[in-house]
Amino acid sequence: MAYDSQAESLRLIRSGLPDRPVRLSRRRRFAPIAVDVDGDIAATRFLRRGVGCHWDETHLLAVDGRGTWRQLGGSASSSGEDLTADEFERARVGLAPHDVVVEGSSGALRDTRRPLPWGSRWVHAGEILVGSGITELRVADRRLPVPYHGHLIVVWGSRRPPTVTAHDEAGRAVTTAALPRAR
Repeated sequence: MAYDSQAESLRLIRSGLPDRPVRLSRRRRFAPIAVDVDGDIAATRFLRRGVGCHWDETHLLAVDGRGTWRQLGGSASSSGEDLTADEFERARVGLAPHDVVVEGSSGALRDTRRPLPWGSRWVHAGEILVGSGITELRVADRRLPVPYHGHLIVVWGSRRPPTVTAHDEAGRAVTTAALPRAR
């Protein structure tokens, strides 16, 4: 039971994360984890149940010349064990309350019509895990509420990655984190 990553990413961009956790099962093989939209670019993140393992998948999207979201690419990582949604949530247990951990990053070329990638525009994303004391990430003028499991994604289209500022429940900035530099 595969999922249509393009259709599910569009649903996530339009509707946001579900109000309650989506549990993986034999029938439900994927769950939305995070979404970030910055103008005409977006990144979505899903947990997908595989055979004897789980996949943490990121999809990068951009609006094309016709005003339609188009999937550019993404990345995925897997674990050798069948990770349940509960175990995915427990990943943040070992973190200090105000920790921000960059788990990985991905990038995709936005304009595939150019013969060489130099000078082309890219879309990048950073996968982030935050401690239990952080309720919101701020990236420029965007505010990303932290979901119950602490996993987020941040998208950007500039050459330099943005700085991420983590805020606690009172709205105080408690730490900043640098995302991986674009390659």
